Amino acid sequence: MSEITMCVIDDVITVIDGILRKIDWAKHGIAIAGTAVNGREGLRLIREKRPDIVLTDIRMPFGSGIDMVRELRNRGESPGKVIFFSGYSDFAYAQESVRLGAFDYVLKPFTVEQIEDVVLRAKVRIEAERAEQLDRLALERKLRESLPYLRQEYFRLLIRHEELPERAADKWEFLGIDMEPRGFVAIAAQIDGWKEGSPPMPVSEVELSRFAVQNIMEETIDRQAKGIVFREHLEQFVILINAVEHSDALALAEACRDNVSRFAKRDISIGVGGLAEAIGDIAMSYGQARTALSYQFYFGGGSVISYRDIERQVGMTPHYSPDKETELLYCLRSGNREGVERLLDGIFDECLKYPAPPDPEIMANLFYGLAFAMYRVIAEKAGPEQRQWLDERLAAMKRGRYSSTGELIGDVKELGLTGCEWLLKRQKSDAGQLIHQAINYASGRLGSDLTVQECAAAVHLSPSYFSNLFKKEIGMTFMQYVTNARMEAAKKLLLEGMQVQDITFELGYRDRPYFSELFKKHTGMTPTEFRSKYVGGAAD
Repeated sequence: MSEITMCVIDDVITVIDGILRKIDWAKHGIAIAGTAVNGREGLRLIREKRPDIVLTDIRMPFGSGIDMVRELRNRGESPGKVIFFSGYSDFAYAQESVRLGAFDYVLKPFTVEQIEDVVLRAKVRIEAERAEQLDRLALERKLRESLPYLRQEYFRLLIRHEELPERAADKWEFLGIDMEPRGFVAIAAQIDGWKEGSPPMPVSEVELSRFAVQNIMEETIDRQAKGIVFREHLEQFVILINAVEHSDALALAEACRDNVSRFAKRDISIGVGGLAEAIGDIAMSYGQARTALSYQFYFGGGSVISYRDIERQVGMTPHYSPDKETELLYCLRSGNREGVERLLDGIFDECLKYPAPPDPEIMANLFYGLAFAMYRVIAEKAGPEQRQWLDERLAAMKRGRYSSTGELIGDVKELGLTGCEWLLKRQKSDAGQLIHQAINYASGRLGSDLTVQECAAAVHLSPSYFSNLFKKEIGMTFMQYVTNARMEAAKKLLLEGMQVQDITFELGYRDRPYFSELFKKHTGMTPTEFRSKYVGGAAD
């Protein structure tokens, strides 16, 4: 902090000498800027040296101390911290000095200690004011540096909340907004291709790309209109411009898209809102711009969509036949991949056949509902890892950050077809277990009068479903399998030496000739021939 200066003005030289010699002002960091012996010289001295502290007598030739300070005040000049000297009889002057803003008033005769004390108090006040001034300057510098950020924050509020023009005037002046206070169009721009779940990019590369996109749009706007570009969130920007015709805003949006594609090598999609005559209508225009941008869902990346071009179908929402969904879920449960794919394609075609596209949010909700219906069927049979995959995929769909119908349809189909494959594998596994149980049951009862109905009941299936499932899994009917199993058991018993008649009854047959006929059909030999070939010995 710089040195504090002081001047002493009094028509008595000994008073000046005493003040200067008897106090070590340098020790206190105070420099003497000069002295004067009358009001005229004192006024000249103050104007020339601009001291921080003035010690002055009130009564002096060629103008009193009061006159001197009044002259400076009237001309808008600061005399610094003024400390007046005066006698007891000059109380009226003391009152005037207070009115003129004097720092203090010292009565004559005074002591050296009194002068030193009052000057040091003035010094403390000056240092405090200087510190406050430095703080204020620092704050003002920071404010100037933060104005771009404050402008963006102000516009972020403006696009969501109505603002009265009379309340906005002072804010626009303070923030230095170089735009006309009427005639606006809001534009929403979004960087394409940064869908959730896409391969991650280095943070530095992502931020550089965002900066490049914003910088190119700002340069494009600056060349053609008055406006501002600011980031709404990570991948979306807002452009607010002064425009008289909607066509001007549309052309500007197309120029932004083309320049970003050319210089930043990025695709952006843009939604253009309607004209907003007053500041209070900006939020409405921005809402229209966001709605227009959402229709990128149908038109794909790199689109410029005007709110005026969106023909909403009032009272009409996309839908598909409930029968298709019922059939789809049946096919899903049975693991019929071909049927699931055919029905999903039919549902998608039915939902997208409208001459004008419905609200993207409604369409996304419809497809999410379809995905949820499939999720419930698949989740019933899913394992822990499969269930986790299902939950994550459904949660991503619910967040709904899709840039096109193709992306959403792709995810819904992937959910359905992946689940279909799981259920088909699960059915095969379950069927194999059931058939294995049936075979074990039959193996222990080869000597009884086995029937399809009996084995089906043992594994809790209907006879017809059991028969079809058994043939599908084993490649033969249940009774063919039982006959084969009995013949294999007969071979073993023949090799162990059991008589043919006994084997006939052991395996549930009541007629030996019938058994022998079946055995020969199965092995190409009669029971006796089989034994003779492999064991030897006389026939039974």
